[in-house]
This record gives sequence, C-alpha cells and structure tokens, in this order.
Amino acid sequence: MRLRNFLAIPVLVLTAGSAIAQTHIPARISIWDGVYTEAQAERGHTLYMQSCSRCHGVELSGTFETPPLVGRFMPYWSGSTLDALFDYVSTAMPLDHPGALGVGANTDIVAFILKRNEIPAGAKELGAGDLKVINFDSAKPRRTRK
Repeated sequence: MRLRNFLAIPVLVLTAGSAIAQTHIPARISIWDGVYTEAQAERGHTLYMQSCSRCHGVELSGTFETPPLVGRFMPYWSGSTLDALFDYVSTAMPLDHPGALGVGANTDIVAFILKRNEIPAGAKELGAGDLKVINFDSAKPRRTRK
C-alpha cells in the first residue's frame, strides 16, 4: 500500500506542474486583436505626414523608389512579430535621418500603418514592450473555439 502511495505522489506533482505551466503560456496575439488605439493611430498619422509621407506618399502607396506601406506591404512582414517592423522603422527611417524618432513616435507610426491596412483598433495602446509577442499575420487568423 505504501508503494502505491509513493508512486502516486510523482504523478500528482507532474500533473499539477503541467496544469500550472499551461496557465502561464500566453495566448497567441495577432495584429488583428486590436493592439493599438484610434488615438494612437491619429498621433501616428500626424507623425507620418511630417516624417514619412515625402517618401512613402500621403496615401502610403510608395513611389517607384520607395515601397508601399499598404497592400502588398502586408505579406512581406507576415510570419514575423511586430517588433521586426518596429525595429526596421526605428533604425532605418526616416531615410535622411535614420533612428531620429523616439520609441513613442515609432510605435504611433506603426499603429497608423496598421490602421491604414485595415487592422482593427482596440482599447490598449501599442507599447514597445508588447511588440515581440504580437504576430504579424497578413490575413486575419481563424480562431478555434475550445
């Protein structure tokens, strides 16, 4: 009888540990989950017009020298997390003064780019600390109910 109790303890510990570990796994977050606010995108619009529109255009459509930030732009970033786009914007843009804009300005510009690509806004502002866990899905992911 003692042997059975002795063997049951590791099984209970493993089961409990597995349940605890599963509760700490963050849910998959997508750009489609409302990761920025309308106010943030509006600030981003102002910043975009000041710092980005001369190269990427007022409508974000690009030119023969610069890529668009709408439409075919989306699949290019698909499969990455939002920090990849943010890092590129932060270090390579604006072209004449790379890295000149601060973290807040760049997150606002990324929010504006998402809005212009018809990604829905949410209730929480996009923050630099959130970027690594937000998946850049070019198409809205299908959710399964459990």
